[in-house]
Amino acid sequence: MLIFSMIIFSELETGTLDLRLDFYGYEDCLPDQFFGPAIRENYVLHYITEGKGYLEYKEQKIPLQKGDIFLLIPGEVTYYFADNQTPWSYYWLGISGIKAQEYFHLSQIHETAYLRSSPHTEALGNFIETIVKDAERLDESKSSQLHVISQLYELMHRLNDLSPNLDQETISPSCKLYREAKHLIDIGYNSQDISIQEIADKLGVHRSYLSSIFKDFHKISPKEYLLEVRMNRANELLKTTDQPIKIIAYSVGYLDPLHFSKAFRQYYDCSPSQYRTSKQAFIN
Repeated sequence: MLIFSMIIFSELETGTLDLRLDFYGYEDCLPDQFFGPAIRENYVLHYITEGKGYLEYKEQKIPLQKGDIFLLIPGEVTYYFADNQTPWSYYWLGISGIKAQEYFHLSQIHETAYLRSSPHTEALGNFIETIVKDAERLDESKSSQLHVISQLYELMHRLNDLSPNLDQETISPSCKLYREAKHLIDIGYNSQDISIQEIADKLGVHRSYLSSIFKDFHKISPKEYLLEVRMNRANELLKTTDQPIKIIAYSVGYLDPLHFSKAFRQYYDCSPSQYRTSKQAFIN
């Protein structure tokens, strides 16, 4: 069993990425070898190169075989296992990023969790194999990382071409507006210049109308959502890095560290330093 991990760029340097390759690998499974039941945090795309197996998803037992592609979806309970006579082998890619859900939604695989073998899935599977083998050889240079990112975009494009999700064509204008606004916040929260007025102008609507539509879908205003994204990201950085508070403030869109500390205290009822200390004490 081969498992590799690649984190594409430091988010402190580049901001949150649209797509990221978190891990990848290849496995020859033993008879009846199983994984789960489990809930994943990433999308995990598999291409079966040999043998047979089964995926249990949404109370269905789905038989799969050589040439099929299947997807584990974040937040969904999944369980999959190899056949006891001809166990499967497969390549896999663990994918995340702020646009991963949106891109996977463009393909029917997000609804069905699998695609049946065909000449088209074989070509897609060969591309998945190429991504894994390329990632094994690449170093940590930004040039290599850009190569992987470009492959992930190509992968999403091929998935959409292979099995477009026709339901996407029926999205209402208000839902589309909400999604576009949310996306602009998700990718721009770390900019000091972002504002709800700027987002409304970019989308060609009045700020009050945007706020009303956003709240209909998300139950909070876009301004509140921007704060939520920034605070959640700051929370994560305080727990997982040793970066100074000033750098974390810059990383989540605050030019003034004091302004960041005040916002953090109002949101979490403690200062960033107190929060970090309490989490480190809990871990230790």
